[in-house]
Amino acid sequence: MGHLIGKQYQLDHLIEVAKNIVLAIHKAPQITGKTQVEAEIVWGEDLEPIIEVMGPLAKVMRYIMWDYETIKNCYDKGESPVIINIGAKVSKSNLNWNCGACGFDTCKEFNAYSKENAGGGQLGGPSCNWKILDWAIACDWACAAAWQYRVDNRIMGSVGFALTVLDYLPGMDVRLGLALGPPRDMVYYNREEMHKSMSYELDKQDMVNCVPTMFTAFPGGGTPMYKTKDDWWAPPEFMGIGYSPAVMEVMQQILFEEVPELVVKNAARVAARYKKQEK
Repeated sequence: MGHLIGKQYQLDHLIEVAKNIVLAIHKAPQITGKTQVEAEIVWGEDLEPIIEVMGPLAKVMRYIMWDYETIKNCYDKGESPVIINIGAKVSKSNLNWNCGACGFDTCKEFNAYSKENAGGGQLGGPSCNWKILDWAIACDWACAAAWQYRVDNRIMGSVGFALTVLDYLPGMDVRLGLALGPPRDMVYYNREEMHKSMSYELDKQDMVNCVPTMFTAFPGGGTPMYKTKDDWWAPPEFMGIGYSPAVMEVMQQILFEEVPELVVKNAARVAARYKKQEK
């Protein structure tokens, strides 16, 4: 006879499921067949740098607060989520399709510009649109695979930002974090922890800013464009709900002072992950 019980077994199962999801990520179909996609599994103490970096941003960005509160509280209660870091190399085109989707007439022009201006922003850039699609398909397959195992999951740009500034998966241009578990009902959608610490009024305002519903506007960081007419881009109309100058000042301080300090603090710890792999 055998006997298994406790949170450790639950975590072990999540890790095994994560391994199968990584297989799905690498099996996902590609449009180009040439996009380099990588994935890694992070849990336990290795979540601490990610949680630390998300903390300051949560003060001024409500959608990051939702993710931060959920992951941190689960971790603090001994119910460590498992995060799959899904990255891709998208800043160079070796397709020679010259489609113009990136804004340049040829792949050669795009590559020349990207070489001098790579990086910047949460998702890097500039990027080959076809490779971004390949990466997005891999992320979609990861989420679908997680649900096949009945594991609660949510893919998060907030976690992707932390993974990027901390340089998880060095060499990748873009990253998103797929959070798995813990095994409670809809933990990333009911958000038990979130509702304990946030007001409906503030949540509603930031939800409108960042995640417009019913396709009335494009998602964004504060003032997304309305889709009020067919040619919505000429001239664009914005939702007009912005951050106050005081909030913007705090945000600048966090992005240019607090976050870099936390990155430096955790740099050696994160880099050590990859030195072990090289050996």
